[in-house]
Amino acid sequence: MPGKLFFAWRVFTEVSVAMSRAYEIAGSVWNTPVPVTWLDRGARRLMAGWVGGLLVCSTLTGCTSLGWFGPREPQAPVVLFGDPGLQEVVAAVNANSGSIRQLQTTSASLSVRGLPGLAADLALERPQRLRIRARAPIGSRPQLDLGSNRDHFWFWVNQNPTGLATNSASPVYFARHQEFSHGAAPGVMPLQPRWIIEMLGVTSLDPDAAYQLSAGPGQLTLQTQIAEAGLPLIRRVVVDRRYGWVLQQQFEDATGTLAVAHSSRFRFYPETGVSLPRRIQIQLLPGRQGEVAFQIDVSDYVINQLIGAPSRLWQMPALSGHPRVDLAHSQQPVHGEIQTAGGAADGDLGSSAFRPRYRGLRQLR
Repeated sequence: MPGKLFFAWRVFTEVSVAMSRAYEIAGSVWNTPVPVTWLDRGARRLMAGWVGGLLVCSTLTGCTSLGWFGPREPQAPVVLFGDPGLQEVVAAVNANSGSIRQLQTTSASLSVRGLPGLAADLALERPQRLRIRARAPIGSRPQLDLGSNRDHFWFWVNQNPTGLATNSASPVYFARHQEFSHGAAPGVMPLQPRWIIEMLGVTSLDPDAAYQLSAGPGQLTLQTQIAEAGLPLIRRVVVDRRYGWVLQQQFEDATGTLAVAHSSRFRFYPETGVSLPRRIQIQLLPGRQGEVAFQIDVSDYVINQLIGAPSRLWQMPALSGHPRVDLAHSQQPVHGEIQTAGGAADGDLGSSAFRPRYRGLRQLR
C-alpha cells in the first residue's frame, strides 16, 4: 500500500506541474496570458493539482468512497456461448425470470409522443396481477390506470388531463378474464394481461413447446404458436445471443400484429441473479386505427416485495364521477358498482359493440 500511495503522489505531482506548464505555454502562444491579479501561478498550479488528483484517484481507486464517480453497475454474466441449442436458450430465458415473483418501481416515467412525460409507478405479481399508474409531473393529477387482478382487467385514460372541462368523464373500461374474448375487450386489450406482464421484462418460455430457432447478428429468435381465447397466435421472442436478455416480443394473429415490445438498458441485480430492462416500448395494435403506444423508463426495481397494501394495489380504481364500462357486454357506462370477492367492482350491462378512443395515446416518444 505505501508503494501505491507513493506512486500516486508522484503521478499527482507530475500531472500538476505538467498541466501548469501547459497552461503557461498556451497563454504565451496565443499571446493572452492570464492577468496575475486574477489567477496567479500558485493558484493555477493548485487548480491543475486538483484536476490531476481527480484523474489519479479515478484511475487507481474509482473515487467511489468520495461519491464523485458513482460505482460501476454490476456486470451481467454471459450465459450463452458459441451456437447455443434451443433448450439452452429456453433455459437461459427462464433462469433469468424464474426467481421473480413480484416486481415494483415507484420511480418510473411514462411517455407518449407529443405529450409531456408522466411520472409513473409499476407493480406486478405473477401470474396475472398488474398495475401501471401514471400522473402529471406537476400537481400529480392521475392520467392513466391499467391493471389486472384475480378476476378483472381494466384500462382508464384521463381524457380531461387539465381538469378544466366540466362535462368530460373518462370511463373505466373493464372486463372479466373469462370473458376476455367477448364484446369489445380485444379491441381495447388485444392480449390478456399475463402477456403484458411478460412484455414488461418477466418472460417465461414453455420448455415443452415446439419452437423454430433462427440466428442473426448478436441475436436469436424463437417462434412458436400459442392459444389465446381459443384462437392460435404466433409469438416471436428475440434473445440476446450472449446474455439471454429478451430484447423483443411480438404477437400476431390472422389479422396481423397485435402487440410488439422492445426492451433495452438492462441492469443486472446480483442479489437475485436477474437482469431487468429499464426501458420498455410497447405498441398495442400497431399500425391500426386503435393503436396505443407508450414507453416506460425505470430508474430502479424492487424485486420480490411490494410497497403498500396489496388489497389496494390490486383493486380496480373507484374514480368519483367516472363511470365503468363492461367491454364484454355493453357500450353504455355503468354507474352502479358491485363488489366482488376479488375486491374489484363489476357492473350489470346490456350488449352492443364498443370501441373506445384514447386521446393522445398514439405513438412512442
